[in-house]
Amino acid sequence: MKVLYLFDGSAFLYRSFFALPPLTTSSGFPTGAIYGFLRSILAVLKTEKPNYMAIAFDLPAPTQRKLAYSEYKSKRPPTPDPLKVQIHVIKELINLLGIKLLEMPGYEADDLIAYLTQKAKKEGFKVKIYSPDKDVLQLVEGSQVVVINPISEEVFDENKVIEKFGVPPQKLADYLALVGDKTDNIEGVKGVGPKTAINLLNTFGSVENILARWDDFKRLFPQAEKNSLELSYWLVKLKPPEELNIDIGELKRKEPNLSALRKKLEGLEMKSIIKDLDKIFAQKSLF
Repeated sequence: MKVLYLFDGSAFLYRSFFALPPLTTSSGFPTGAIYGFLRSILAVLKTEKPNYMAIAFDLPAPTQRKLAYSEYKSKRPPTPDPLKVQIHVIKELINLLGIKLLEMPGYEADDLIAYLTQKAKKEGFKVKIYSPDKDVLQLVEGSQVVVINPISEEVFDENKVIEKFGVPPQKLADYLALVGDKTDNIEGVKGVGPKTAINLLNTFGSVENILARWDDFKRLFPQAEKNSLELSYWLVKLKPPEELNIDIGELKRKEPNLSALRKKLEGLEMKSIIKDLDKIFAQKSLF
């Protein structure tokens, strides 16, 4: 079975920036995020030898979620300037590596990953998603679509999602809408924690059923607001862009531009990365 490898590039960026000590070139240009990002990607290239691969990014412009709810992710600090200046370099290196880069105004990396996952499933691919974001766990399906948390190295198939949250992947958006998500500043229903959410989904089946039987739910949670739950559910659900049209064949890795890569990495003073690239791309089985 063919395998498509998908990466949440924005999550990897932030993880690399904050997880590593500050690194700079001799001229003072910050390189910590670039170094950590490349280390993560090269590790997968070396061990998995992917033929089909894409890296999705958020854009700085407001997403449709932010436009609909101004408080969405409002508690997150702004992107630090030393990270901002590294983003365009990382994207340039991705292109030189021959890996498909994907970003789209109004949508988050998770939404683009959802689109590619749906497309790949229809074509019989297995999908491996690398992301620490629990929202993408909605996409897990049996063992055909799995999510690898790059921080904990946990592999989430359907059983693992149920073990962690008490609900299957297809009910995860319902669960998150009920309990809320502090990371994204999504309220949820006051008084509803994980165990209560599981019981409610066992009783009602879904958030849509709760909304349809609002009077019954309101008797259990008088403080609940219907509009608030509707909004929370809308915010947590992944939104594959309907206007996007990408053929999975476009995600097949291309030959890397090794000479340009070497020149760029020499300028960034990353000798160890250059050595790794030489080892990896000397293995003809990668292509």
